[in-house]
Amino acid sequence: MDRQSNKEVSGVYTETVDLSHIEAFLFDLDGTLIDSSEDIYRAVLHTLKELGYSPLPKEEVIKHVGYGGRKLLQGVLNTDDKHLLDKAVEIFRDYYFSNPAVYTKLYPGIEDLLKEIKEKDKSVAVITNKYEDISWEIIRKLGIEDYIDILVGGDTLPEKKPSPVPVKYTLENLKKSKAVMIGDSETDIKAGKGAGIETCLALYGFGKKDIALSYNPDYVIENVYQIKV
Repeated sequence: MDRQSNKEVSGVYTETVDLSHIEAFLFDLDGTLIDSSEDIYRAVLHTLKELGYSPLPKEEVIKHVGYGGRKLLQGVLNTDDKHLLDKAVEIFRDYYFSNPAVYTKLYPGIEDLLKEIKEKDKSVAVITNKYEDISWEIIRKLGIEDYIDILVGGDTLPEKKPSPVPVKYTLENLKKSKAVMIGDSETDIKAGKGAGIETCLALYGFGKKDIALSYNPDYVIENVYQIKV
């Protein structure tokens, strides 16, 4: 089925977004390319159990996704205790790397979109605050590694989103100037704007929509079928 013949979307932001001028598409991972909520939630539940904490509802956990593993656990545990967080990160990372994509799936339309971008000889990058090695493992398991030209994780560089550093680093490697940062949270919008490129907010993801919208993304979509490449 042609991507543009998607079923009607609901809500306010339903117009086609014309990104045909863009040379490099920079995507966030969690909440943008992939729905990883169940695997992240199970990894957090395992971490809480190992630390002797009571389980939390899924929505309470997922609202902390998008800022990196340590920030996720800091929010879930509601603590700044360095020793506790170090231990929590170790438990979480070990479990999650062993179970990175049991329930994780691509959002509808993603694989077709990536394929279309590459067929038009344009670049695809992933810029995530998730660990680089785990991110690659998930991408390989979901079978989209051949579409990705570069991946920058939260531990790839000294700074991560919302810093513009990962975006600038990616653009330098791709040698492209006309680019867009597509993501579901304010960290993506801030990083893209800080690097001087266009930004697109994906409302279907995990991010705090009101906060992200307050940073005035150039485009807003309810699903990727709206994107014209």
